[in-house]
Amino acid sequence: MLIGIGLIVLVIALILLPKSFYTVKQWEKVALLRFGKISRIVEPGLRLKIPYIDSLVRVDMRMLTVDMRGQSAITKDNISVGVDAVVFMKVEDAEKIILKVKDFQDAVSKYAQTSIRNIIGRYSLDDLLASREEIASELKKVIDSLATDWGVDIAKAELQDISLPADMKRAFAVQAEAEREARAILIKADAELKASVTLKKAAVNMKDPNAMQLRVLSTINDVSKDQSNTIILALPLETLRATGLQGIASLSAIKPKKYERG
Repeated sequence: MLIGIGLIVLVIALILLPKSFYTVKQWEKVALLRFGKISRIVEPGLRLKIPYIDSLVRVDMRMLTVDMRGQSAITKDNISVGVDAVVFMKVEDAEKIILKVKDFQDAVSKYAQTSIRNIIGRYSLDDLLASREEIASELKKVIDSLATDWGVDIAKAELQDISLPADMKRAFAVQAEAEREARAILIKADAELKASVTLKKAAVNMKDPNAMQLRVLSTINDVSKDQSNTIILALPLETLRATGLQGIASLSAIKPKKYERG
């Protein structure tokens, strides 16, 4: 009789012993529930529980992400845009997560979607494209104000992409092309203005006969490098005298005489 009871106790112990121990990983915390009530929050390590009386709820304490892709919103000037955003969050209080919200990741995602539509609705399209960091910061602040009550800390929120309708993309492309052409015209006009100032100064210097002669000689030298061309130049007498071509200058200065029949 005693042997039989001992065997029964041994069998029960062998069945219950594996269920009495559990492991808590380093990146998580475990809430130990006894008769449906949180008894304590268990730290990482090998732990003991009472089988069939205690139950466990595990909470991941690592950084988590909520990916929001293709969120549609309407700007202040009634333009429909698509927004891709991501929210980074981390559990700060495991007990609050268990007691106050059933699925905190889904809750944060739904609240973030509503918040981002409301925030974008306060911006025009131009302001939206220019204020992405400001909008992301505002989104983080709005979500964090609610998530804190759930024991969740919103570490960061980012706008990954803002997509525009096809007709708006074409309009922006036309605008960008017009702006580039306008800048090119301004740059060209500024260059011509600077060149005209320089040419004006050069023209003042060319009033000196010696400077003009040097310029003419320089031009002749540049043009004469191509020997395949025949160049005919009409030079003033002052230039010929300056170059030492006195004979040519004398001949060019001879005036034809008139002969009378007699």
